Amino acid sequence: MFIFEDSTKDAALLLKDVAAELQTEDLNKAGRIFRAVLQSIRDRMPVHDAIQFAAQLPIFWKGVYFDQYDLNKVPVKIRDANDWINYIRGKNAFAADNDFQQDEEIMAAFRAVFQALQRSMTDGQLQKVKESLNEDIQELLAA
Repeated sequence: MFIFEDSTKDAALLLKDVAAELQTEDLNKAGRIFRAVLQSIRDRMPVHDAIQFAAQLPIFWKGVYFDQYDLNKVPVKIRDANDWINYIRGKNAFAADNDFQQDEEIMAAFRAVFQALQRSMTDGQLQKVKESLNEDIQELLAA
């Protein structure tokens, strides 16, 4: 049985968790950043892994995650941390100037989203995400 209210509540709780990690009360900003990081992670993974990852997201965030997903263009090639930062910035194109003034803000956003996801997903699934990222991008999570 699908209970719409529970699904909405789960999505809102995850967004609030992301906002807390980002240290912002602006849920619109948190949502834009969450979307940018989620879609960047999605585009970096092979299709099968991306679908498995999405299975653990609340239904609302699954829709955001798969919005504009192009199976023919994944996984994207990311050479280094700088490419990764610019890729995330590009996923938040309309608001990037407001949400990401500096590269450090993007790195912090990536870590914040990952921290929130760690509390709502299995370790094995997040390990697949890490493995899909280049080593210097993985190092951004430890910074």
